[in-house]
Amino acid sequence: MGRQQTVAAAVLVLVLAGGAVLAGCGPKAEKVNGVQPATLVAVPGSTLHRVVLTPEAVSRLAVATTPVLRATGSGGLLRIPETALVYDPEGRPWTYTVPAPRTYLRVAVVVDRTENGQVLLRSGPPAGTPVVDVAAPELLGAEYGVGEE
Repeated sequence: MGRQQTVAAAVLVLVLAGGAVLAGCGPKAEKVNGVQPATLVAVPGSTLHRVVLTPEAVSRLAVATTPVLRATGSGGLLRIPETALVYDPEGRPWTYTVPAPRTYLRVAVVVDRTENGQVLLRSGPPAGTPVVDVAAPELLGAEYGVGEE
């Protein structure tokens, strides 16, 4: 793991740990008016889950997406914004795709390098696939249960 990846993973761990600590400082966010804002749906044959948000949760998080692009002049590498890259607790890199409305699926990526706020990938979702570039860490937190008691 390169220095930037190590730093990004450390920052994510601190953010997630801080979120867990701060979760006890205010009202519980797990349920709003008796409704669970995020539901996890198991992906058959996998350890992954789809994160399904209520319309209110999507709006509150201001979830936004951007398509995966082919990086020009890079020998076929893919490109996503740094904000679309998350690291799991083991330090593995991922991005969230949108297989259905309000549904987000974590997909493994192989990072080649980062440049000017962009991540160049050796592998990941195909070009054109929408990935979450605003609120990806919140989706990871929902999937891993960060902030729940």
